[in-house]
Amino acid sequence: MLHSFSCENFYSFKNKVSIDFTVNGDAPKTEGYFSTPLGVRLSKTQVVVGSNASGKTILLKALPFLQWLITHSFSQDLDAPLPFQSFELDDGSRKKATVMEVVFEIDKIIYSYSVSMTRERIVSEKLEKTEFVTNRKSTKLVFDRMWDEKNKRYKLKNKCGLPDNFESSLRGNVSTISLAIQFNHSESREIGGFWSNVYTNVSEAGWFGDHLVLNSVERFLSVLDLYEKNSGVKEKMEKYLATFDLGLSGVEVRKEKTGSRSVFHAKGIHSLDGKEYSLDLTLESSGTKQFMMMLAVIIRVLENGGIAVIDEFEVNLHPEMVRELFSMFIHPEINPKNAQIIFSTHSHSVLEDLDKYQIVLVEKDESGASDAWRLDTVKGVRSDDNHYMKYVTGVYGAVPRIR
Repeated sequence: MLHSFSCENFYSFKNKVSIDFTVNGDAPKTEGYFSTPLGVRLSKTQVVVGSNASGKTILLKALPFLQWLITHSFSQDLDAPLPFQSFELDDGSRKKATVMEVVFEIDKIIYSYSVSMTRERIVSEKLEKTEFVTNRKSTKLVFDRMWDEKNKRYKLKNKCGLPDNFESSLRGNVSTISLAIQFNHSESREIGGFWSNVYTNVSEAGWFGDHLVLNSVERFLSVLDLYEKNSGVKEKMEKYLATFDLGLSGVEVRKEKTGSRSVFHAKGIHSLDGKEYSLDLTLESSGTKQFMMMLAVIIRVLENGGIAVIDEFEVNLHPEMVRELFSMFIHPEINPKNAQIIFSTHSHSVLEDLDKYQIVLVEKDESGASDAWRLDTVKGVRSDDNHYMKYVTGVYGAVPRIR
């Protein structure tokens, strides 16, 4: 379960911003919240709203980046730079490190992970864990890694059962956890398992559905590959296609090898007057294809538990479909593992279904720096306010300034 995350000097976020899923007793007693085994109350959803180019996608990008750093950074080339940017519109920020922090809970253990880094290397990295033993809180250091510039090497406190040669294996562009997974370190593998359940449509280049992103076609092919390999996910996708009345009763996906390449044959199945007709999936509407991509994320996170990170949730979808899709995370019978979702949208009618603890506003100032804040931190906002009307009329800010 995700408690919170923050970033500083990360793309357009010059100063530190924090997104918090934890709530106190003032939050409404609804199915939109749940309590963890340790009694921490969390929101199942956070919606991110703001004008175009305000920084919404960048804010969401923080979690997929952390997922990559923690679990997959070992796989990159030895001398590859870390794949992020600092705030580029200020000379001082270019010289500073980027700092990210995240708090998450696994099996009654709360982990706090922080990393400071430049494009060249990780400068420092720390992991702590908090447990409750016989009702007493105990916080322990798992590891603390620091770059020694004078001696050009890393110093590591607490090896946590790792072999003696582990410290000498540390690389500037690889997280300690990602390296420890290669050493079959059990606790690191558990943490890696948690982060493997982050499902997203956000990449380093932006939203996968954006026609400007070169790999958007490849992304859709990977979704078809998922449906071809996993009949259970495919069956659930087809069920939702029928439920949302998109004119389809099913989807046929077949993959065949042509030399070293895989070629997909995908068709939408239409049932009319007791007969079935197939139509090449490329001829289906953009909304249908977007819906299939969205379901690939949502079905898996609901099945496995974890976190869905979705940018531009509403693209090619009717606003009522958007509300219905995100509400799947609210209902315990659909979301028994308390999967969480954070998403951005311009379909602002969803604000009518959310509390002030579940709405994040993003705005960019005249210097090009983004800021983000949760609505409950704004003085004077009431729980029973019509958040949709107040947002669209500009009361909360984070709306376009058209000159």
